[in-house]
Amino acid sequence: MATVSRVVNGNPNVKPATRKKVLDAIEKLEYRPNAVARGLASKRTTTVGVIIPDISSIFFSELARGIEDIATMYKYNIILCNSDNNKEKEIHLVNTLLEKQVDGILFMGGEVTPEHAEHLNRSHVPVVLAATYHEDGDFPSVNIDYKQAAHDAISMLIEKGHTRIGMVSGSLEDL
Repeated sequence: MATVSRVVNGNPNVKPATRKKVLDAIEKLEYRPNAVARGLASKRTTTVGVIIPDISSIFFSELARGIEDIATMYKYNIILCNSDNNKEKEIHLVNTLLEKQVDGILFMGGEVTPEHAEHLNRSHVPVVLAATYHEDGDFPSVNIDYKQAAHDAISMLIEKGHTRIGMVSGSLEDL
């Protein structure tokens, strides 16, 4: 078992002839390493949990696609969760991801309430917010400057000669 483990994990301390025998057996038996067992031994699952408010939103689906691309580049997997922008579901998903032993959580959208913060703070994994923020600043976040983005958009429309500019938005309570 130790020799197979060394071969599977790329340890160079295996004779070439032995390595070939093990690789041939792996191919013949169609062996797949058990990620759960590997995670238990290493205390890492190479999995990140991603909670988004609405998978049908073009913004969030494209963001999820980019996250998955970067995760793949670093040989990580993602568990993508759709919260329907529902506080209770978001908290349930956080706890579910922690039960799955994810190595980190990326939380997007919706307001980070004190109840969210309580559950996120209890996690023993890194938590990063994206497309939202926490007023207390307890969590690192990735965001844009919304005021500057609105200013830039309106300025561009004015430069193009538009004078009657309207805006369609979601709820006024949406951060």
